[in-house]
Formats: sequence, structure tokens, C-alpha cells
Amino acid sequence: MKNWKKAIALIASMSALVSVAACGSASGASGGNSGKKVVGFVAVGAEGGFRTANENDIQTAFKDAGFDLRYSPTTQSDQQKQIQAFNKFVNDEVDAIILSSTEDSGWDDSLKKAAEAEIPVFTVDRDVDVQDAAAKKAIVSHIGPSNEWCGQQAAEFLNKQFPDGGNGLILEGIAGLSVVKDRQTGFDEKIASNQKVLESQSANWSTDEAKTVTAGLLDKYTSQGVNWIWAQNDEMALGAAQAVDAAGLKGKVTIIGNDGTKAALQAVADGELAFDIEYNPIFGKETAQAVQDYLDGKDVEPNIEIESKTFTKEEAQAALDSGERQY
Repeated sequence: MKNWKKAIALIASMSALVSVAACGSASGASGGNSGKKVVGFVAVGAEGGFRTANENDIQTAFKDAGFDLRYSPTTQSDQQKQIQAFNKFVNDEVDAIILSSTEDSGWDDSLKKAAEAEIPVFTVDRDVDVQDAAAKKAIVSHIGPSNEWCGQQAAEFLNKQFPDGGNGLILEGIAGLSVVKDRQTGFDEKIASNQKVLESQSANWSTDEAKTVTAGLLDKYTSQGVNWIWAQNDEMALGAAQAVDAAGLKGKVTIIGNDGTKAALQAVADGELAFDIEYNPIFGKETAQAVQDYLDGKDVEPNIEIESKTFTKEEAQAALDSGERQY
């Protein structure tokens, strides 16, 4: 659909060529006379260290690759604003769309519109759950680290630290996100049967909320005793560490973070966290290359997994000393 629309528009515009040349190109998704491919980026926006590093890296990589990237972040995880931005990019007939979704469902109608307009979509970081067959055709590739792997690493670390079993708490991210479900799936796959999860509760990725939630749970389960806490992102892990310290339990509760931010690695090096799992946000180049390859008619892998690392105390200090951490 997109191609015949452009063909009709081109024919219709021939008679006005001299006038357009004199007045300058109209604004739109064509990138003017620059010849640059236009890519719409439906983004999450401000959310924490990972998000800032990821979205900055994507913007830089696409600029360096010669694209005209239109960045549209939402606020407070508002999916409706993301859907509005996505549909506008479709109406503007951009060359491709990058989607980092606040929620994994609710995208079928928008993706169907993209498929009908022959606009390729690349999901990054968070995958989407699409039911409609026509909508699925719009998605070329998912690019990002494995959230299930992150959960598996947390479970395996706890199994080694507490071979005889232990009692623990899980601090989850925002309900309904694929990242939350996938990290939990990975954790459940590997956690030993003698590890008891006393309670899982959302702290919405927030340090302050995690501090409050953790304080309440530590009080609630005083009689059972809490041996470990797994937080699904670093901000929540740092909040949990504050609550543990305030309760006089520092060094007695093993805390695991997830994302690999500088602040969390410093906390691991300082002994406030025991272990941190990187969810590598630096994959802008890989995303730009995938988009470029597709637009050039080349085959693109449907799932491009980005490698991540884990950090013990010594490994965290080494990473900080290297000065190579970008976030």
C-alpha cells in the first residue's frame, strides 16, 4: 500500500515541481531533500539508568548510521501515548518503526496498520504479544538481551549461596510487561525446590517504592526470617538495600540486582548488593544495522539476542575500574 500511495503522490506532484523547489520541501517523513531514511522510535522515556542508556545509545547509533530518527518517548508508562505515536508514524509513512513497548499486549490494531502500509517494525528490549496473524507480519525482528537468562542467573546464584535452601522475597517491575514475566519465567525454571519465596510484590521499578515495600515485608516475615531478595531491576535493589540497612540486617540478607548500572555495580563492590545481572542496554548499532539490512533487501534474523554479563564483588570492581561502563 505504501508504495502505490507514494507513486500516486509523485505523479500528482509533478505539476507543482517548480513551485515546491522555490518554496522548499514540505515537512514530513521523507526527510526533505536529505535522502535520509526516516525511522520512528516509539520509546518508553525516563525510567531509570538502563532506559536512559538504551534510548540514548539508539538515538546516537541511528544518527551515526545516517538515518533521520524521530524520537517519541511516552511518560509514566502511558501505552495510549505510545499507540498514538505509533499510529502517527504509520500515517506519516516513515520507512521503519522501532518499538520499545510499555506493555506487551494491545498492539494488534496498530501493527495491522503498519503491515497494511508495508512499514517494517522492529521491537527492542521488550517484546510484544501479538495474536492477529496480519499484525504479526509487520514485525521483522526483536532485538535485545534475554530476560529469561537474567532470571536464570539470579536463581542459579541463590542456589549456590544457599545450598540448604532459604527464604526470599521478589521485587517485581510493573505488572503486565513481558520483561517482568520473562524474568520470572527464567527464575522459576532454575530455582531449587528448597528455596521458598515468601512473597512477590511489585515496586514499579522505583527505588523509593522498593524501600517502602521491602521494609514492610521484612517486618511481616520477621518470624520466618528473610535470607535473600531478588529485585528485577537495579533501582529496586538499591531501595531494598536501604530498607535492609535501616532494619539492622545489612550483611545478613543477600540482595541481587538486575541491569548492570554503575550505581548497582558500586553497591556490589561496596558489599551492599551481593550480585548484579547485566541487562545490556548498548545495542543501538545492532538495531540500526538490522533496519538498514532490511531496507536494503537483506535477510534479518527474527531474534537478535544481545550478550550480557553477571557481576560478583570482584567483577563489579574490575568493571568500574576499567572506566568503560556507559551507564
